[in-house]
Amino acid sequence: NYRKPTAVNVHGYVTVNGAKMSKSKGTFIKASTYLEHLDPECLRYYYAYILTAKIDDIDLNLQDFKKRVNSDLVGKVINIASRSASFVVKNYDKELSAKCIEKSLYDEFIEAGSDIAKHYEARNFSQAMRLIMKLADKANQYIDEKKPWQLAKIEGKEKEVHEITSLAINLFKVLITYLKPVLPEMARRSEEFLNVDSLNWSDIESPLTNHKINKFKALMTRIEDDQIDQMVESSKT
Repeated sequence: NYRKPTAVNVHGYVTVNGAKMSKSKGTFIKASTYLEHLDPECLRYYYAYILTAKIDDIDLNLQDFKKRVNSDLVGKVINIASRSASFVVKNYDKELSAKCIEKSLYDEFIEAGSDIAKHYEARNFSQAMRLIMKLADKANQYIDEKKPWQLAKIEGKEKEVHEITSLAINLFKVLITYLKPVLPEMARRSEEFLNVDSLNWSDIESPLTNHKINKFKALMTRIEDDQIDQMVESSKT
């Protein structure tokens, strides 16, 4: 009298560099060997980026893995915080502005949350990651267009620089909240930077205003070729 399962959550095989795992090629990589060389959250993100709800094989292409992590997480998401935090910390005593400007842009980030949540719940992780990265692109585009580093050199533009960089940090907060299911450790470090107890999906509608943050510290480092090479070599033994 047991009911049948609603679904069986499985996916296909994992290949490495387009082929079955091989000890001689160093692509039969143990989790313990991986952890000696690379951050586990990098792999969590890469798997999320390629995993769908279908029963498909997935391929761990090590070069694509490196490029994806470096481009998306370091070059897009973390870049938003790192390029904005220095202004707030040095020029505004670590305090975010009193209001959230460009409310329409912030609202666009909030509205995307419903679609991202639906993709998570349907196990379409790849679609969720792609939506999040589109938002990260918009945040970086906003910073590039406003050029706070140039405005900071102009007398009388202090308030505008404060509001631009504060908004950027709030957009980063939303992105990290969306990524928290995949990147719990990065989220924890971001919580320390943002000086909040916990990043919760239910709180994203409320931006941080008149709020003290902490000095920015690197949340993740770029993957280098020698790290991958050493991991592959270690896997051959």
